[in-house]
Amino acid sequence: MFGSKRGYTLPLTIVILLIIGFLSFSFYDMVKRERMESFRRYGSAYASLEFESAANYAFYRMATAKEPWRTDSLRHSSKDGKIQFIIRQVQDGAFARLTVCNRDSSKTFSSVTGYIPKARPALVVTAPQTSVALVGDARVEGGTALKSGRINYSTNYKNRASKDAFYDTAFVGDTLPYFDTLKYYPELSRKSFDTTFNRQSCIFDGTDALPEELRCATVVMQGDSRCNECHISADRIFIRGRSTLTKANVIARTISFKDSATAGGFFLARDSMEIDLKLEQKSKIWFSVQGQRKTETEYVGKLSVQKLKAKNAALLFLGENWDETQKGIPVEITDKVDVTGTLVANGVVDFRGKLKGHMTVSNFSFYEGETLWRGFLKNGQIKGDTAVHILLPDIIHFGGDPSYE
Repeated sequence: MFGSKRGYTLPLTIVILLIIGFLSFSFYDMVKRERMESFRRYGSAYASLEFESAANYAFYRMATAKEPWRTDSLRHSSKDGKIQFIIRQVQDGAFARLTVCNRDSSKTFSSVTGYIPKARPALVVTAPQTSVALVGDARVEGGTALKSGRINYSTNYKNRASKDAFYDTAFVGDTLPYFDTLKYYPELSRKSFDTTFNRQSCIFDGTDALPEELRCATVVMQGDSRCNECHISADRIFIRGRSTLTKANVIARTISFKDSATAGGFFLARDSMEIDLKLEQKSKIWFSVQGQRKTETEYVGKLSVQKLKAKNAALLFLGENWDETQKGIPVEITDKVDVTGTLVANGVVDFRGKLKGHMTVSNFSFYEGETLWRGFLKNGQIKGDTAVHILLPDIIHFGGDPSYE
């Protein structure tokens, strides 16, 4: 009987020891995994802190610089050495792109930077000596700032203001902050078009998906082709059909949007951009044209918006080397345009659509036959809205708060 109990005790003891060992190992493994996860969370939190510190540092440098701030590579360390990061801010199309690496370059953050301008009147006209005459149903609600002259209702018998024309407060004076802070630096984006193409023609149709990086002389997007966070460099790009671009970055000599295409992201054309879109654009979108002077009398640069309805859009004409001696009207906005956002043009604008937000232009003009009507706003309707906050590239130096997208 006693021997039988001893026979059961040994295996039982071994089993108990095995269970204890298994539990101990499981507990040790759990503690080890928890420590590893805690260390991972600590590293991630520290990297996030370094990214946030780097962004704040970049914004500080942007805000204190008299011109757009750029750096190829800059290492920064706090006085106690606890926060370290590497930052680059280089030109990428119309915007600058900020890239941040933490101390061991294990993590990277990248985004475009610019400024969200402070509150300003609905309309700012920058030509040194001009008045604005409202024609037809033209309206400006939310204030107009001019360096000189005045805003009034046209009484010309050929182009009169209608009973529905309207304007409110006018601010006049070339020392107003809207004029003191505004400067253009389009020369910084000029090199964006210095691209060598390894393919001459790229056609995307059906449900084709574009690659993340594409360098092709002629790009055609049609059918249900799509681009998701892709970067396209081209000489010409045609976007039509039901094509979709999401968070795209497109740089080309000429860009054409047509049909039922939908777009979101950054689009920069050197010579011309045509927009004729049937569907409402709901994503954030920036349409920019660079422009260039060919000779003393010839200027190439056209932003033509035939049809566009958008909830969050920027229409930008950078107008490199443009001045009021140049012939033609570089920005044309038809009555089929209805945009919430901003229009900034370093040039003359024929504006007949609707804009809710803010507008800054050199002057207004329109052609009637062969006759140029300079200083006349025909049927365009501008309504100021302080709730509209559109990021502008820092090469349009309008002041405001540095931010990123």
